[in-house]
Amino acid sequence: MNRRIISWSIASAVLLAGGVAVMKEGWLDGWKMRLSEMTASPASQYSAPRFRIDLVDQFNYARMAEKTPMLRVDPEMEAWLEREFPQIDTSDLNKVTEQVQNGMPRYYRVSVCSASSPSLRELLQRFHEYAHRAQPEMTHMAVALRPRASGLMHEALLVMGQRLREFTPEALSTSGDEPFFSSCVHCRQPHFMKLSNARRSMALECPKCRRKYAVIAADSAGKFRYVNEFLTGYAPPSVFPKNQSRVQQLFTIWSAVNANCRYANDPGAKAGSSFAKKDQIDSWQFADETQRLQRGDCEDSSIFLADWLMSRGFQVRVALGRYGDLGGHAWCVVKIDDKEYLIESTESRPDPTDPPLASRVGSRYVPEVLFDRFALYVPVSANRAWKGDYWSANTWTRIEPRTELGGDPILTRAPLGAALKPLSKSLLEASATADPSRLARTSFASPASPTFLNLGDIPPGAKDWTQTMMPLRGP
Repeated sequence: MNRRIISWSIASAVLLAGGVAVMKEGWLDGWKMRLSEMTASPASQYSAPRFRIDLVDQFNYARMAEKTPMLRVDPEMEAWLEREFPQIDTSDLNKVTEQVQNGMPRYYRVSVCSASSPSLRELLQRFHEYAHRAQPEMTHMAVALRPRASGLMHEALLVMGQRLREFTPEALSTSGDEPFFSSCVHCRQPHFMKLSNARRSMALECPKCRRKYAVIAADSAGKFRYVNEFLTGYAPPSVFPKNQSRVQQLFTIWSAVNANCRYANDPGAKAGSSFAKKDQIDSWQFADETQRLQRGDCEDSSIFLADWLMSRGFQVRVALGRYGDLGGHAWCVVKIDDKEYLIESTESRPDPTDPPLASRVGSRYVPEVLFDRFALYVPVSANRAWKGDYWSANTWTRIEPRTELGGDPILTRAPLGAALKPLSKSLLEASATADPSRLARTSFASPASPTFLNLGDIPPGAKDWTQTMMPLRGP
């Protein structure tokens, strides 16, 4: 008799606790709906795919009413959730946000919410309040379902996030100060970048390996490009004597650029500089612009000189780096018959009787990045000591930015559609923003520094490009 009383007492306590839990969690309506669904015809039963569609519409109708851009379903995120949700512990949603950001590194901001109910219809209603919260920075969403209590309950995990655009120069040209996503071409570390197109040139550096992997600059129209794309293959019409050696051709082109390109200070070189005007911005010029304007700073004249030399078949690279203690600079390096010539496009009139071999004149020049028409070249080590080698693969890593830095096709996908007007219920939620340690560093890449330049005589008032032919060197 006592055993029977004890058994009934335990059963009553369990039922009472279950009833309290049902009331506390708001599952009473859910169980009513579940019983109604179980007795309904199969054709009218509410399915998991329909729940997903209605949940997306619930969020997007709320955003339309608030004139906020609609969320898009991220199939990559949904695939990750389907794979990971069975093992995720939703009792600590702060840890869930960390898991999401580690598993989906493209997401800069993440907001996670979870709810459970015996009925899918009632579960949909639980997300109503959350759907009407203003989170305009969020761009994508994904949802996963799993059974609980041996299939008697449904649990949903919804993730909203700000999926970042893949960095490209074109994206930066049309954006404000929004962050971008990228992956280092050296160590493949995914990371974020906060870039401002108010800065007209910059080098991108991985936050993990600390190596540069791209250099970008804005042209005179404000369009950003990888710096090697300023070399377009342009060369002015010119005729060279048949008996000129390669070194003589080099000096002829070098002299023409030097004599007809007036050095113009880069207004973006230093904030508050007396050389800069308020209506000017720092920009890089194409070779034909420099020829037409007959002025430019060190990178402009170096680009023109390199473009012309490359069109004549010379092996040449533009160098961006430092000159002694006087700051940033740009110059060219030309290789002829295994000899390297360091060519200063802004220097005084070149002397063909005294060829500037890089091994002799280049001790104060320290390049940080090299480029030609096809690629960038960055040091193989962030802490390397400069030993004067401009060409060795042991010193420089070759990067083709257009090939190695790509896009994100998921961002072009459209949202789903259908409608429902649910009621309000509570749910668990958490949110997080990216760890600052995952932000890439950017450095100012403008190499202009006029303090050490010997500009020589500049032809005043010239409107047409004139080519200066240097005399042939004697035997």
